[in-house]
This record gives sequence, structure tokens and C-alpha cells, in this order.
Amino acid sequence: MTRHELKEQLQHDAFRDNVDTALDYFTTHREQVIRWVAVIVVVAIGVGVAYWVYSHQKTSRDRALQAALGIADAPVMPQSDGFGLSFPTLEKKNAAATKALSDVASKYANTEQGDIARYYLAGLQASENKYAEAEANFKAVADSKTAVAGLAKVGLAELYAGEGKNDQAQTILEKLVANPGPMVSRAQATIMLANVLKSKDPQRAKQLVDSLKGPTETPAVTEAANQVLQEIK
Repeated sequence: MTRHELKEQLQHDAFRDNVDTALDYFTTHREQVIRWVAVIVVVAIGVGVAYWVYSHQKTSRDRALQAALGIADAPVMPQSDGFGLSFPTLEKKNAAATKALSDVASKYANTEQGDIARYYLAGLQASENKYAEAEANFKAVADSKTAVAGLAKVGLAELYAGEGKNDQAQTILEKLVANPGPMVSRAQATIMLANVLKSKDPQRAKQLVDSLKGPTETPAVTEAANQVLQEIK
């Protein structure tokens, strides 16, 4: 995989196509957290104020994250159309997005919103060939306890594969296959592992792909598996 291909894949696979899914997941689980805290309030009289503060802070985190992602997704236009945020150049847009995402990641470290911001920041840095910074941020999120950790592991594996560090990419993906998460399924991790191994160990790559050809797999998984199989042949 060339560096250009790496940037394209990271832009479309690793963070842009998945961030909405991540946000939907966090929104769903936020409701569960609120219900759980409500039970605690009933049991422990007098902590209602603390819960209000928690809810307010979480709303602030959500808004800060959405604002940062809005900058990252803003269009590049020589002249503003007056209907929304835009930037005259890609360089200015990326600089603003880097600052906004960095601020959220720093201010809300060790939270779901902070990890999403850091994950998105890593993808942006990879697209700008800032591989050392991208690696550090992907690692930080990959080591977290939030659901986005799985996506960060995928991003880190793709980063390593793009730099020719296939052994490191393989190690990460093998762990994901063994322990998939809510954001990365076993089938997705298996396909990515087969893709990394298709040149190094085509026989094992084929075995991995063949394991995904059961009737229970989705059409998207089957199509992706067949594509890898064709590339092996």
C-alpha cells in the first residue's frame, strides 16, 4: 500500500465512514448511563446536584465534539457562500480542525468524546503525512476503555501496513480477531488481517477469507472477502 493509498483509505475507511456510527453508539449508551445514575440518585439522597453537573458536563462535551467535527467536515471554498462554515484553503481548514480536535481531546481526556476527537485527529494527521503524530494518537485511543478503541486499532494497523510494518499490523489485527468490539466485528478484523497477509502468507490469508463464506455472513462481508480472494489469486 502506497502512502497515497494509505491516506485515501484512512480518510474513507478509518474515520470518516465510521464516526457517525461511533456517535450513534455513544448516544445510545448515554441513555443507559443516565438511567443508571438515576437509580443511584434514588438510593443516595442528596446527590441530585452532582448528577445535574455530570449531565451538564456531558452535554458540553457533546457540543464541543460536534463543533470540532463541524470544522473538520467544512467545505473548502475560495469564497464563502454565506450559508455555513467554509475555508478558503485546505491548509487553513486542516489547521483549524487540528486545533479544535486537539482542544477537545485535551480538555476531555479519558472520555468518549475526547477519544473520538483524538481518533479523528489521528486520521487527519495521517492524511497530512504526519505519521509519528498519528501513531501516537491512534495508540492513545487504542489503549483506552471506550468503544472507539477498536477503530483506533484499525487505524493504527492501517498506518503500520502503509509504512510496510506488516508484522506490527498483523499483531494488532490478530488480537482484534480474537477480541472484537462493538465498533469492529470479527468479520471486519478477519478481512483486514487477510489483506495484510495476502502477500506474506497467501495460504493463511485464503483460509481466513474462506472462513467468512458461511450463509450467516452479510453480503458486504461476502463481497469484501471475495475481493481479497481475487487479489490473492
